[in-house]
Amino acid sequence: MKGIFLGKPLHWLLWVAILGLLVALGSQKLHTREFNLFTFIVLAVTAASILSIVLTYRKGERITREPFDDD
Repeated sequence: MKGIFLGKPLHWLLWVAILGLLVALGSQKLHTREFNLFTFIVLAVTAASILSIVLTYRKGERITREPFDDD
């Protein structure tokens, strides 16, 4: 399974957490009643997710299936 799911388990758990948060916000219809709060929550979660991925990345880790071609 390691060849299929590249990356750390933490990064995959972030996907699950983000999806769960969006489902919870959508079920409360927050995106229609309190759009500014919804936007702030989405931006904050996005920033926190990107920050956690950047901070946990170690140089030399594989992040794609195929290597990038140097032209």
